Amino acid sequence: MEKAAFKLDEYHFTKASLDFNIPDGAELNISFNPRGVLYVKESRYELNFDVKVECKNTGTEVINVSCVALFSFGSPVTVAEIPEFFYPNSLAIVFPYIRAFVSTISLQANVTPVVLPTVNLMGLTEDLKKQTTVIE
Repeated sequence: MEKAAFKLDEYHFTKASLDFNIPDGAELNISFNPRGVLYVKESRYELNFDVKVECKNTGTEVINVSCVALFSFGSPVTVAEIPEFFYPNSLAIVFPYIRAFVSTISLQANVTPVVLPTVNLMGLTEDLKKQTTVIE
């Protein structure tokens, strides 16, 4: 069996802001800001994934979470050699941790849990590619 091209080594949250005063029946907009850094010598990719949720009615921010995930490649890669499937898959691997984190925090606050929807993140592939910095 062939080894995986990359693996998630670790992740941690660098920022979490949740406002639990969400009006009943409020429409929420979710937005994403993925960016990354490829460390060529270390064969490591650092994914910075920000998720923001705003109340459509009031324009107020109700959730703002930042997560950093570190991925390693099985062999040294340049930015051109990163497999095409890495970008959408790295986001898809990390997003469930963000969803669980938001739900857990809101549950612990003894309010109605905030559950982020499952989302198809394929549309963020090009954004992540464009916002990837390379450090030799």
